[in-house]
Amino acid sequence: MALFAVVLAALALGLFLSLLWAECSRPANFPPGPAWRLPVWGNYLQLRLENFKFPYRALDAMARRYHTKLLGIYFGSYPTVVACDYDAAKEVLANPHMQGRASNVAIRDRAYGKDLGVFFVDGELWKEQRRFSLRYLRDFGFGRRSKQLEAEIEAEVKDLLEMIRGEREGEGVVRECPASGGRRLLLPEALFPATVNCLLPALHGGRAPREADAASRAMGRAGLGFLRSTDATGGFVTLHPWLAVLCPRLSGYLDTVHNSDHFRFRCEQMVDEHKNTLCDDDMRDFIDVYLKEMMKKQKSEEPTFFSTEQLVVTMMDFIIPTTTSLAVALTWYLMCVAHHPRVLWRIHQELDAVVGRGRLPSLDDRPRTPYFEASIRESLRLCTLTPISVPHRATQDTTLKGYFIPADTIVITSLWSVHMDENLWGDPNNYRPERFLESDGTLTKKDYTLPFGAGKRLCPGETFSRQNFYLLCGALLQNFTIDPDGVPPLDSIIPGFVETQPSFWARFTPR
Repeated sequence: MALFAVVLAALALGLFLSLLWAECSRPANFPPGPAWRLPVWGNYLQLRLENFKFPYRALDAMARRYHTKLLGIYFGSYPTVVACDYDAAKEVLANPHMQGRASNVAIRDRAYGKDLGVFFVDGELWKEQRRFSLRYLRDFGFGRRSKQLEAEIEAEVKDLLEMIRGEREGEGVVRECPASGGRRLLLPEALFPATVNCLLPALHGGRAPREADAASRAMGRAGLGFLRSTDATGGFVTLHPWLAVLCPRLSGYLDTVHNSDHFRFRCEQMVDEHKNTLCDDDMRDFIDVYLKEMMKKQKSEEPTFFSTEQLVVTMMDFIIPTTTSLAVALTWYLMCVAHHPRVLWRIHQELDAVVGRGRLPSLDDRPRTPYFEASIRESLRLCTLTPISVPHRATQDTTLKGYFIPADTIVITSLWSVHMDENLWGDPNNYRPERFLESDGTLTKKDYTLPFGAGKRLCPGETFSRQNFYLLCGALLQNFTIDPDGVPPLDSIIPGFVETQPSFWARFTPR
């Protein structure tokens, strides 16, 4: 008994000293938050215990408890700041000293064991490669108005409509509904060929052939696996890299790397094909332009970030969000309108009045369909794809809302908190497109949503995604009614880096 008492006293003393150390080591003028934290874990276990499935909701609840919109916690040994309202989030995204990234073993191992690409890197590598990628992808229509790319997208839209009508095969993703006269579509899988092929013309120089639809759906499913592999913080594998070896599946490491390998193999194939057919006088797409620049840099024998591995990972960083995440966002939207028939009716009325039935919607119609556009914005708000976006890292000592933020602090923008802020939206839990309309029916001039982030870390595919969102959903709603039967509720969320929904069979009835 005496030995047990001594051990218990020692443990109590150790806990007391660790809590005292935590309090004393908190940076001066750091944002308010829990006064205690655990050694090694910081406040991460506290978040998981409070809401294991959705830790970002625990962050929001914690900020409310401390009556702050700028929460200060610890993620392991890293001081971490969470911006929980629009003004604080915008300040983070605009601060040039908060544009760093925090990597982990899973993110590096998906990229040849290095820090590569444009999404999870920072510094000169990120600046140069992002600038080059956007500059030359735009030349091939990515993120701007392009007749050639819009024609390719229109062809994809027509193929999708034909599949739903039964005019061409949709093996594994379409079912007949004889009683209703419609057909059931497996979402989001049925959308993957369209979202993949919308990007390929700029990246790879052409659409995949129709017989490659199965491969496109396999790519989309791999993307879903990657997006669901972990929350945006990287969770346990960030705090304990050794879990990647001891518990590869439980830690999310295996799913992150395995599903990324699917994309990496396909991107390597595309790059090898281009290397064998490269012609300096005929730049067919972004891969050609990158390879030409890479060879130019290598001949100069100066240090360069350009390499085949960097090209492959950059391609992955564009393909996964602009194909898989776009299909997921489209599916959330279709779920929203299916459960709100009044909204769907108004969209049908507007599309009929502006576009009619004799042609497909085009980007020229966007300014003349404000309600449809408002319904898209509302879906991106209510169904926030990346609730805490990708965490930033302070690259040097700086300030935020008057608080001191030391270098290497992890900085999180809680986009879910912004999109669900009652002070900003009034009734944030309701799907109400009218909140984005003025009294005269025009779109509001100020959009307080941040589905793609903002500032220099703004998602490079925002314009591309919004354009394709409009064209794909516009064509579907112009031609079909989506019945709520079989559509899961909006709280059917599979958590992850991007919040996805379970696959389901939606019934599309011709109008």
